[in-house]
Amino acid sequence: MSNNNTSIKNTRLSVAVGAALGILAATPPVMAQGPMLEEIVVTSRKVTENLQDVPISITAFSASQIEDAGIDEVQDFIDLTPNIILRETFRAGVTFVTIRGVTTGQQGWPPITYVVDGVQSASIDAINQGALFDIERIEVLKGPQGALYGAGAIAGAINVVTKAPTNEPEYGVKVSYGKGNNAKLSAMASGPIVEDKVLYRINAYYNDSDGLIDSIDGEDLDFEEQTSVRGSLLINASENVQIDLRAEYTDVEAGAAAQEIVPSADLIDTFNSTWGDPDRGLIGVEEREITNLSAKLTWETEPGTLTAVVGYSDIEQELWGSASWDKPPTNSIFGPVGTPGNPFADAYQSLRDDFETKTVDVRFNSASENALRWMVGASYLEREILNYLDVGFLISGTTPNNFQGLALVARPDIRTGEMWSVYGQLRYDISERMELSLSARYDEIDFDSTTYTDLSLSTPVPQPDPSGTPVNTLTASNDEFQPKVELSYNWTDDVMTYLTYGRGFRPGFFATGNLTLPETTDNFEIGFKSTLMEGRLRLNGALFRIDYSDQQFTFILPEPPFRGTTNIPETDIDGVELEFVAALSENLELSGGLGITNADVADGTTAPATPEHTGNLALAYTQPLSDALELYARIDYRRQGSFFMDAANLFEVEEKDFVNARLALQSDSWTVALFGNNLTDERQANSFTDFGVGFVRALNKPRSYGIEASYRF
Repeated sequence: MSNNNTSIKNTRLSVAVGAALGILAATPPVMAQGPMLEEIVVTSRKVTENLQDVPISITAFSASQIEDAGIDEVQDFIDLTPNIILRETFRAGVTFVTIRGVTTGQQGWPPITYVVDGVQSASIDAINQGALFDIERIEVLKGPQGALYGAGAIAGAINVVTKAPTNEPEYGVKVSYGKGNNAKLSAMASGPIVEDKVLYRINAYYNDSDGLIDSIDGEDLDFEEQTSVRGSLLINASENVQIDLRAEYTDVEAGAAAQEIVPSADLIDTFNSTWGDPDRGLIGVEEREITNLSAKLTWETEPGTLTAVVGYSDIEQELWGSASWDKPPTNSIFGPVGTPGNPFADAYQSLRDDFETKTVDVRFNSASENALRWMVGASYLEREILNYLDVGFLISGTTPNNFQGLALVARPDIRTGEMWSVYGQLRYDISERMELSLSARYDEIDFDSTTYTDLSLSTPVPQPDPSGTPVNTLTASNDEFQPKVELSYNWTDDVMTYLTYGRGFRPGFFATGNLTLPETTDNFEIGFKSTLMEGRLRLNGALFRIDYSDQQFTFILPEPPFRGTTNIPETDIDGVELEFVAALSENLELSGGLGITNADVADGTTAPATPEHTGNLALAYTQPLSDALELYARIDYRRQGSFFMDAANLFEVEEKDFVNARLALQSDSWTVALFGNNLTDERQANSFTDFGVGFVRALNKPRSYGIEASYRF
């Protein structure tokens, strides 16, 4: 990177910092008395707190905000959060998330900890499980959260809380229909089995869509059929003891491997009639079955509260598709096909990525009314991964159930990991206005990898260990102490500033037999949270500095094993975030955010998958039509800066602008809404790889629109 570009970046960062501090210092203008903003309660520090009292950079969405913004998948709330992007590539489980310059290392641990109802996931595949429905709250925590959430929360955490069973009967149904014959149906029922003692909540969701991405000759490539069922049972065993049981099952069959090929790298951002639709001889398909089970015990005692959470997750995924990207196929990543000398019909890829995870977390929180508050806890996580790669030439057949092939690589790997952790936190009110919080966690993880000759998993294939000695099972271990210090000061009841230091850690992993080193970050942050204009303006901001060591980065290879990993030794990251929500009048609300990140690698390049800036604005208008009826209109705009796909900075995605809109007629019991997503039809490469036969890219979703109706009673 040139000195001139670095200077420009630093100038932009300085301007943004000055603007943030200037807004905070300025005397707010006098506004007419109007409605106060909704208060948002979060559990980011494993206790219940007001969002504005937590010295962490958090973007939180309440149940009403989720409904108003039309959030029904992970991509939706990510796009409303600064300094974070998400890219889904050739299948649903391969989801790349980047927060503040820290991104996904495929086959390893995710860069964030994804928590649903207190149960921690252990794979990036668990983040994108399909539709979000019946959600009470979503919290996006930025910066390392390892002190409380453990190894893997190196970039942050996402805390999802589903709606709890109710003591009063509740029922609801929602239907929608959109572009691509996208039909959705969800239903909910909640109420008491034994009043005040045993409560239930059950949800069902179904989605059937032809998809939005078609091949050149009109074949549906990103079709999807999803069925999900979730149930929860809340047992009030006594006045002080509560048991929460939850179960969820999801079945998905969807189009996959719908990439297209372009002949040169400079076409990465070219979308037209020639390079705008994939060419496909075989239609790829992915099948996913996801099972989640959990049990939570809460026991309130005079000294404090004991909480124990046990979780189980099983994700089974199979993909089958073409390994060439033209029709009829003439060239594949393995060589020519469909020619007299190479009579194979095509080239194929058949993949399995299965994850089985077991988690246990036990903690004790002291009584919250004391000046000194503390928490101690311990956790255990165990995961087993089956990764099966079967690729080669296709002899006959066009589906995963009837094909015959000449396998060039057919190798299953079993990888296991066990993590033991102890953690604690001390929070002390130094004065009425100042709080000091000290958190720490120690993680120790042992992991291994065994390669077998076939799926019978009976005959291991010896692999060289670090000394070069062939062994049946490769083993390694990592451990790390992750401290965090938070000092906050309330200048008034409505303005708080904070300083934090936190250490982040992500364990190493084996990828196709190769060991990737663990990575660490040291995060320094100064921020503020404020509620101004008599509760009608919420303005939060943060400046951060991250010293990043041994960044894990995954890249695609044009030959077996097709996926490689490396460690980028040193990256310096500086950034700023600013978020606000303002009730401009009784009927009008404006919200938005700005994130700027400078992620400079020691070799002079920019860290991959890191936009220099992200920004979003939302304008929402409510107009009462009668005592029981109102009109709601909302428009969302997101600006995403350019970023590089690769560590060498050869493939750059240009700046993008995305627009969503929603118009609803609603009462206390029903809603009818029109919606549109990506209205400007902005296209983007979500991945871009040189496979030797051309540059293969996966695409984002094009413009979509539809109608939605819901009824609650």
